[in-house]
Amino acid sequence: MTLASCAPKYTAATAKPASELSCGEIKDEQVKLASIRADAESKKGVSKENVLWALFFWPGAVVNEMDNRDVIAKVDARDAELTKAFSAKSCK
Repeated sequence: MTLASCAPKYTAATAKPASELSCGEIKDEQVKLASIRADAESKKGVSKENVLWALFFWPGAVVNEMDNRDVIAKVDARDAELTKAFSAKSCK
């Protein structure tokens, strides 16, 4: 059985700058971010992924937990950036 990191993947490095997005694009990206965040939240703590990691390779559970927290922090930062752009553009 091969275990890989169970945290969802997200990087804002390849994302288009928020100032260049249209109101619709901002809304669409915020929906995607909410989904990624929910996925990461569901895999934190006592999740089946962390239990499997703990059974087969306990340091993996720690790394997985840290990866999930990192994804959540990145998603929250990007969402805050998008929210500011949404307000600056007077989107409704």
